[in-house]
Amino acid sequence: MTRALSLLALLTLGGCAAVRPQAAFDDVRQTLAGRTDVRVEWSTGSPGDAGVQAEIDRLLADSLTADAAVQIAVLNNRRLQATYEDLGVAQAELVQAGLLGNPVFRGSAGFPFDGAGSTSLGLGVALQFLDVFAIPLRRSVAQDEYQAARVRVAEAVLDLAAETRVAFVQAQAARLRVAFQQRAVANAEAGYQAALLLREAGNVPSVELLAEQALYEQARLDLLAAQAEAGERREALARRLGVFGARAEFVVAGVLPPVPAQDLDLSDLESQAVAASLAVEAARLDAAAVGRRLGLTRLQTALPDLEIGGEAERDDGEWRAGPEVEIALPLLDQGQARRAAVQSELRRRQALVYATAVDVRSAARVLALRLEARARVARQYQAVVLPLRAEVTAQTVRQYNAMQTGVFGLLQAQAAEVDAARRYADALAGYWTARADVEALRQGRMPSLDGSDAMSSESSTRMQSDEDH
Repeated sequence: MTRALSLLALLTLGGCAAVRPQAAFDDVRQTLAGRTDVRVEWSTGSPGDAGVQAEIDRLLADSLTADAAVQIAVLNNRRLQATYEDLGVAQAELVQAGLLGNPVFRGSAGFPFDGAGSTSLGLGVALQFLDVFAIPLRRSVAQDEYQAARVRVAEAVLDLAAETRVAFVQAQAARLRVAFQQRAVANAEAGYQAALLLREAGNVPSVELLAEQALYEQARLDLLAAQAEAGERREALARRLGVFGARAEFVVAGVLPPVPAQDLDLSDLESQAVAASLAVEAARLDAAAVGRRLGLTRLQTALPDLEIGGEAERDDGEWRAGPEVEIALPLLDQGQARRAAVQSELRRRQALVYATAVDVRSAARVLALRLEARARVARQYQAVVLPLRAEVTAQTVRQYNAMQTGVFGLLQAQAAEVDAARRYADALAGYWTARADVEALRQGRMPSLDGSDAMSSESSTRMQSDEDH
C-alpha cells in the first residue's frame, strides 16, 4: 500500500507542473537589460494591454522621433508579438520534458461460446519504469532549447529596433530629397520661363527654348519619383510601427542631423560584437542541446523498454492478482543509427557556432569600414562640396547683377547647388544607416550586410564623382 501511495504521489506531482509564459518573458527582459533601454511588453489580452495602447497613442500624438518610433514598433508590431509565442512553446516543451509518461490501463473480458460458465475479466495497469531515469536528461535538453528560444526572441526585438531606426532615417532622407527636388523644379521652371521670354523677343533660337523646357519637364518627373519614394519610405516605417488608419498619419520630426565631429570608437568593435552576439549565443545553446540529446539517446538505446505494472483477473468467480513485467530487449535495433544521426547533428551545430562567430567578426570589420567611408563622404559634402557650390552660386549672382553673366548661367549654378544638396542627403542617410547598424551590432544583433542598408550604386557613383571634382 505504501509503494502504491508513493507512485500515486509521484504521478500527481508530475501532473501539477504548470506553464508560465510570463516568467519566460521576464527572462527576455533580463537578456535585453543593458543592451537597450527600449520597453518590451507581451500583449496577452490582459488588462495591462490597454495601458500599452495608451502609451502608443501618446507617442504618436507628438512629432515622431527615432527613439519614439523604435519604442512604438517594439510595443505594437504584431510580427514581434507573434515571435513571443515561441517562448510559450519552448517553456511548454520544458515542462513536458519533466513529466512521466501516462500509465497504460488495460481491460479484457471473456465470454463462453455455449453460454455456460462464467465470464472472465482482466484488469491491468503498466508504467514505463525506466522512463524516470531519462527525465533529468530530457529536462537538460529542453532547458537549453528554451534558453536558445529566449535568446532568439531577444534578438528579434533588437532586429526590429534596428530596422525601425533605419526606416526612420530613410523616411527623413526621402523627405529631404523631395524638398531639394522642389527647389530644382523651381529653378528649372525659372529657366524655362526666361527662355520663353527671350524666345518671344527673338534673342534665343528655338532649340534653346526646347532644351530648357525638356529640363523643366524632367525636373517635374524627378519630383514625382522623389515624392513616390518618400511615400514608400514612410509606409516602410509604418509597417514596422504596426500602425494603420488614423495612427498612420504620424508626423516624422526633424531632419537628418549632420555627421558629428566625434567619431564612434571602433577600435575594439570586433571583440565587442562577438562577446555581445545573441546569434553566437543561440548557436552555442543549440549545440549544447544537441550534445545533451546525444547523451539521452545513448541512455535510451542502452536501456531496454521496461514496463512494470499489475494485473488482476477474475475467472470462475475468483479474482487473482499479481505483478506484470514487459521488456523489449535491444537485440535487433541497438540504436546505432539514432546515435550516429545525433552525432552528425552535433558536429553540424558545432560548426555553425564557429561559422556564426566568423560572420559576426566579418560584419564588425565591414561595418567599421562602411561607417568610416560614409563619414568621410558626408563630411566632404559638409566641409567642401556644399560650401563650394554655395560660393559658386553667390559669385554667379554677383556676376549676374553686374551683367557679366546671363540668367541661364545663374540658373545652372543654382541647379548644381541643389543637385549637390540632394547627394548630401544620400550621404547622410548612408552614414546614419551605417551608424545604426554598428550600434545594433554592439547590442548583440547580427545585421544584414546586403540589400537595403547599402548605398545604391548610383548614389555611390554620384558621391565619388563630386569628391573627384
